[in-house]
Amino acid sequence: MLPMKIFVVTGVIMLMTSVAFAQTPDPLPPSDHVETNLATPTGHDVSAGLASYTYSEPGAHDISIHAARFVWDYTGTLSVSTQRRWFAQAQAQGTLGNVTYDGWCSPFVFVPESTSPNGYALDVGDPSPCSESGDKDWYLEGRAVVGKEVVGQAWAWSPRIGLGIRHLSNGITGVAGYRTDDYLYLPIGITARTMVSPQHVMSLSLEYDRLLHGWQKTRDSQLGGGDIPATPTAPAFTLVGFSDISFAQQSGWALRARAMFQLNRRWSVGPEYVHWNVSSSPVNYETATFVVHNITAVQQVGAYEPLNRTNELVVTLGLGF
Repeated sequence: MLPMKIFVVTGVIMLMTSVAFAQTPDPLPPSDHVETNLATPTGHDVSAGLASYTYSEPGAHDISIHAARFVWDYTGTLSVSTQRRWFAQAQAQGTLGNVTYDGWCSPFVFVPESTSPNGYALDVGDPSPCSESGDKDWYLEGRAVVGKEVVGQAWAWSPRIGLGIRHLSNGITGVAGYRTDDYLYLPIGITARTMVSPQHVMSLSLEYDRLLHGWQKTRDSQLGGGDIPATPTAPAFTLVGFSDISFAQQSGWALRARAMFQLNRRWSVGPEYVHWNVSSSPVNYETATFVVHNITAVQQVGAYEPLNRTNELVVTLGLGF
């Protein structure tokens, strides 16, 4: 009977082995697979592209500073709490290019002024259209945000909030960085992600930025001075120069909208639109020094930073790793 027992046991073992070989591990539930793909990816993302940039000051004598510029972007993402789905991001973005100024120019003129030491006061004449090309213009922006994941079957939502700073530099002929702006702002946004195919994710982002404070500085001291010939209404004079002038900007906002399509595991492409709206500043004063009939006069000249808007349309190609 022993051989028969061995045969029976062997047969049972072979049957169990066959059944075991025929079995495959249970696949992950569909919800887990979707969740993995739709969650905000951790790691690094760099992108580069082109931007259409337009800065404008509306009004009766509106101006425009515009150009096509190179743009780059970096985002680093880390998980703060995997279980609670919190994440943090550090972001940096910049653009660079030469711009064209289209607007108005006003000449300096002198008018009689009895309270002036030399009998004249500095004023500006009637504006006339003017333009200038090749001005160096760039900005650099840095942000730190924290967000939370809300992942569903078809969509994942990632609200976020943080703090950002934006530095802009605008040059004129012979004076690089003639005017600079620094904005401290509060970004509040949300990103939605969904699967458009088994291997491709599309993300849509919308963000509102609230300006907390702005610092604007115009370096008129770098313009220098010169001799101005006499006119029928004013004698010849020498403009020694101006001091620099600064403005505080306390009201403004920005709106950003972005769409990114994932081409594969690493590459993505998409457009972004950015609109800034910054209100006019209070009046501040700079000093003008000029000489008429060999007598020097120093005059306070008031100015302000007007309402301005910036529109930027960007298309970038990104690499994640």
